[in-house]
Amino acid sequence: MIKIPYSIAELDNLAAVYYKDIKAELGLKTALANWPPADELKPVMAYLHSNLDEIITGHPDVLEDYILKIEPLISQAKTDYRANHLVINDAKGNAITAPGKLDKYLTKWAKDGIRSAFNYDTAQYTSFIGKGKSAVAYRHAKRLNVNTCPYCNAQFTFTIKTKRGKSRPQFDHFLSKGEYPYLALSFYNLVPSCPTCNSTGIKGTKPFSIKTHLHPFIDNIEGLYQFRTKIDAVDFIVKGEKFEVLMRPCKGAVMADRLRAKNSIKSFAINDRYKFHKDYSEDVIKKAYFYNNSTIEDLFTAFKIGSKSIFTSKGEIKELIMGNYLHPDNFHRKILAKITKDIAEEFGLTL
Repeated sequence: MIKIPYSIAELDNLAAVYYKDIKAELGLKTALANWPPADELKPVMAYLHSNLDEIITGHPDVLEDYILKIEPLISQAKTDYRANHLVINDAKGNAITAPGKLDKYLTKWAKDGIRSAFNYDTAQYTSFIGKGKSAVAYRHAKRLNVNTCPYCNAQFTFTIKTKRGKSRPQFDHFLSKGEYPYLALSFYNLVPSCPTCNSTGIKGTKPFSIKTHLHPFIDNIEGLYQFRTKIDAVDFIVKGEKFEVLMRPCKGAVMADRLRAKNSIKSFAINDRYKFHKDYSEDVIKKAYFYNNSTIEDLFTAFKIGSKSIFTSKGEIKELIMGNYLHPDNFHRKILAKITKDIAEEFGLTL
C-alpha cells in the first residue's frame, strides 16, 4: 500500500475537474431531477440530487456518512414499493411470497434504479466506462497520472494513448459499487489500480471502510508496516541461509492504524504475492551489503568533473545502485519501490 502522490488540496482540485467532466458527459444531475414523481425511489433520487456535489467530490469520511443517511431512504422506498404492489411477480410471472426472495427482489429493484442514474458501466455507450469509447474514464486516469498500483506497488498502471488504442488503470471502488451504487461515480471512491488488486480473487466483494482499511488517497502505510527479512546479510550471502520477506509492523505505530494496515495487507494478499519477488529481495540485500555507506562516500568523492561531483547527492547514488526510488514520495513512479526502500533500510542503506 502506497499513498497516491497528491495533497488533499490537490485531490480536491482534481475532484472539481472530474465532477465538471462527468456532469457534461453523463447527464447525472438531469437524470436525478427528472426521476418520475410517482416512482417510490423519487425521495431517494431527490436527496441524491440535492447532495450530489458532496456525493461526487466528498472525502472518504463524508461518503461513509452519506451511506448512513441514504440507506434508510432506500429501505423506506422498498417498504413503499411493497405497500403499493399487492402482488410482486418474478421474471417468470410467478408471485413472490417468500420473505427472503421478496427482500432480494426489492433490493435489486432499488439498486438497479440507482445504478441506472449513477451509470458506471450499466449501459456501456452512455456510462463512465463506455462513453466515447472510454474517453471519460481515460481522461480521469490521465489526470490522476498514477503509474503504479497503490494497493500493491507491484504492477504498473500507466495511462497510454497510441494510434492503436488506449490503456489505463482499472478503477477499484473502495466502497462497493454493488452495495452502494450511488457512490459508483464518487471521485474519492475510484482508486486507480491494477487488474490483480481489482479482481474477484483478491479484493473481491470484501467490505471496506476507512475504519478498517487504509485508503490510498488519504493514508500511508509508512511507519505502520514495512518489508523485513529478519536475516543477517552474512548469513544469507556467505552461509546461504533461507529467509522469508514479510510485511511486519513498525514499532510505535498507533494500534488502530496498524490494524487497518494489517487488514489491507491481508485483503490484497501482499505477503503471498511478494513471495514471487524473493529473487528481487535477494538482489537488494546484496547491493545494500556490497555498496555500504563508505563505498557510497567513495563514489561520491571519486567521480568528478573538475572539482564538481557528477552526482547531486549521495542519495542519487544509492537510488542508482538500487535501480529504484528510496523515498516514499516517489514510490508511485516505479514498481517494487516500497520493498526496495524497506530492505535496503534494513541492511543500512538509507537516504
